[in-house]
Amino acid sequence: MTRRLLLVDDDAAFCESLAGALRRRGFDVTAVLDAGAAARSLQVEPPRYALIDLRIGDASGLALVAQAAAIEPPVRIVVLTAYASIATAVEAVKLGATHYLAKPAEVDDIVAALDRDAAGDASVPL
Repeated sequence: MTRRLLLVDDDAAFCESLAGALRRRGFDVTAVLDAGAAARSLQVEPPRYALIDLRIGDASGLALVAQAAAIEPPVRIVVLTAYASIATAVEAVKLGATHYLAKPAEVDDIVAALDRDAAGDASVPL
């Protein structure tokens, strides 16, 4: 099965850097900078994995989490955010996120989260 991943983050430099690191680890990455492009990408070419920033400009990544979670076969979704809180972690998991990681996160930790099954061990340092 392909390791197609949708990366959604509004920080262009961060997105480009992370996309490169994920490609070197075997992912076929589609990187987008806004929620509209992400929503279209989810519909046109559903990924196996999604890495979604909680805040994408003025938009919430939680709507994208819900959209990605509705895809069959299931998408492994990791929410990555600089605005970590227990409330948003719980909401993200309820909507279908597999994991929730606070920025900054090491690429190896992100890959491990994408590959883990259970959402119960989401990393939310507060």
